[in-house]
Amino acid sequence: MPALVFGIPGDAITAIVIGVLFMKGVNPGPTIFLNNPSTVYGIFMAFLVANLLMIPLGWVAIRCGRVILKARLSILMPIILVFCMVGSFAVDNTVAAVGVALAFGVIGYFMEEAGIPIAPFVLGIVLGPLVEQNFLTSMMKSGGSFVAFFDRPIAAGLALVTIMIWLSPLLAFWRRRKLVDQA
Repeated sequence: MPALVFGIPGDAITAIVIGVLFMKGVNPGPTIFLNNPSTVYGIFMAFLVANLLMIPLGWVAIRCGRVILKARLSILMPIILVFCMVGSFAVDNTVAAVGVALAFGVIGYFMEEAGIPIAPFVLGIVLGPLVEQNFLTSMMKSGGSFVAFFDRPIAAGLALVTIMIWLSPLLAFWRRRKLVDQA
């Protein structure tokens, strides 16, 4: 609900949901109740029905989950791979979509092996076009000047905090190196 009301995702899954809402033409935030009240009521009803159905379906899922968890990974993983390929083919009905799914699967595997978090990557893929479109709109409104992003006190403060967060690993590295040099 906070993501729907404020338009700010709390985690990777919520960001994906917000991205889907944007792609469907629904702008989450305070104005959603004014601009799309039927969508809000639909979401509330979907949550209500989902919670009511969770009791019997959750019980069945727990029973089936026991069987699935007993299956060997050498059997389970190919089945999951087949479902992923069928799903990716069903999106566009092209073999290229299957190739893209396989490529991103390989990228995800290597990212996981290297200890690189996957959630920011998924967020970038899902929300990237939306952020780019809004950035270009802002640049057109400001006449191509980056100063428009920092001309208000709150915007400047948030930009400063963001820059400090970006620089904090470098500052920590510099501080550790300075302590080692002194010792």
